[in-house]
Amino acid sequence: MSGPKAFRIVTRAEIIAICRRNLARLDAAIESWSSAGRRNGTIEQNDIEKVRARRDELHRLLETDRFIELQKQVAAEITFLQSDSDRRIERAAELAARSKRDLRRSKVAAEALLQRLQGLKVEIPLDIRSELGGSAASSERLEAAMAKALLLLPSEAAQDTTTVRQRELATRLGAGERRGTLQEWIARQPQEMEGPALGRVDALLGELRGLGIDSSPFSDRVALLEGEPLARRPPVADSLLLDLTAAVKDGRARARLADELRARRAELFVMKSAEAALLLTEIEETLASPTLSNGRDLVKRADFLIEEEFKAMAAAERRRAVLEGLASLGYEVSEGMATAWVENGEIVLRKAANPGYGIELLGGSRSDLLQVRAVGIGSSAEARDTNRDRDMETIWCGEFDRLKALVAKAGGNVAMEFARPVGQFPLKIVSDPGASHEAAVAERSYLSLPLNRPN
Repeated sequence: MSGPKAFRIVTRAEIIAICRRNLARLDAAIESWSSAGRRNGTIEQNDIEKVRARRDELHRLLETDRFIELQKQVAAEITFLQSDSDRRIERAAELAARSKRDLRRSKVAAEALLQRLQGLKVEIPLDIRSELGGSAASSERLEAAMAKALLLLPSEAAQDTTTVRQRELATRLGAGERRGTLQEWIARQPQEMEGPALGRVDALLGELRGLGIDSSPFSDRVALLEGEPLARRPPVADSLLLDLTAAVKDGRARARLADELRARRAELFVMKSAEAALLLTEIEETLASPTLSNGRDLVKRADFLIEEEFKAMAAAERRRAVLEGLASLGYEVSEGMATAWVENGEIVLRKAANPGYGIELLGGSRSDLLQVRAVGIGSSAEARDTNRDRDMETIWCGEFDRLKALVAKAGGNVAMEFARPVGQFPLKIVSDPGASHEAAVAERSYLSLPLNRPN
């Protein structure tokens, strides 16, 4: 197949640009992962260092031209980070819900102990009374207050409540010792069943915390629900659960949008255009806002700009690779030909060793599909030597193979879309490209003269 050809070319520069885009998105994924982990206290510095070490290994793949391996491993690492972050957020939500339940149960136990002491006419120090009465902010503080309160119980009253061992453990609480027996005592206290409504509320509040969303706007409604009798909780909880569910859904959507904005910011950061710099500033400002109000529009604009600039770069690199390869094969390539190719959509190159013949290049300005064919240079009215024309098409076939080898040597790749047999179509005849090029240069020079040029 030595006639007209259509082919696609991927240059080394294009492959490197793709890899750098992938690495930029990886950096954004690491930022999102570490930010969520720090916020929820679910990662340690050692975890971060391991992730950074893997990222550095991937950068070294780029330095050693292991492009395919890099792209596969970057995709896998981003997927891992996203899944790991989701797992850590879920774990943080579970811990927050458990902490809420523990605090509620500790409050019930503390209230029961306070009533017991009051019923026995035991004098209770003001600080212990204050803690047991509900001013404590955590289950740990309530447990500490209960441990001190247990020591106030008369021995005969404490026999059914605590053992000598438990009292000894309570005494040591001041030194910070953790007491499993106190937890057991709390668990043994008669408590009103919480019911499923509070459990669902706790789970949703925990997820809001895991997403980094302030749940304080719901505090009054949660307190109201906690104060309701068990039988009345479901109808009271319905509207609260609906609002919490909506808040969680909105929070998840904002988290995904923030991740997308970080990914686009990372790609825009390595671009050099003024448009990219302006859009980067807008994204930075939006990420600093809690609402991300115009975030979706920014993602669309960033995707469009990134793709357009990447296509322009890739097309320019393809033209450069083809023209440099053809120049090394003896074709006449002069300054401005790449621009003429873009402006006209086609260009004809001569070869001094083969007078009257050349090649025509088409496409590549907006698409990655290029077309090339051998052409005759002269007048279509002149008689042609068809055998000579066929010979030149055959010669061009060998030169095209050499062009492919040159591109491959430079780190690129040429893939054929189709090739027509020699002689299937008559050889196309074009005017002398040198004359056309000289005329175009002369016209541009004339147009660049001052307006008061002589007649």
